[in-house]
Amino acid sequence: MTAPAASEPHVAAVVTAADTALQALPTPRHAYNGTRPDLDTACAVVYAGPGLASGPLGDRFADLQITFQVTAVGTGPEQALYIADAVKAALLATPAPAVTGRAVWPLWQTGEQPVQRDDTVQPALYIATAQYSMKSNPA
Repeated sequence: MTAPAASEPHVAAVVTAADTALQALPTPRHAYNGTRPDLDTACAVVYAGPGLASGPLGDRFADLQITFQVTAVGTGPEQALYIADAVKAALLATPAPAVTGRAVWPLWQTGEQPVQRDDTVQPALYIATAQYSMKSNPA
């Protein structure tokens, strides 16, 4: 029986995939894990849970499924959606982000919220959020 797979390499793969996609935009942007620098007003932030371990009776921790949220930040609603679309295209692409020692299934989107204005920061920013899931098995 294997130990449960670590979530951090999976989250790092998602952040790297998002960051690579945003760096390819005409005006390069960044993706971050869990927080953004105060001065970066156009970016994506990935928030992830610790994952759910499962598997067959013989190896009940073999599989890992992680749910995460991507919050796209922009100075206007159009910019937030533009960043969200770039990240979505990267995360839903084939092949899925690579995780060493794991076979990663194609990611799927599980939810979203309309763009919202965030007045808790000044100047106000706009955020677009989408939720995704990732599943992997031992390679």
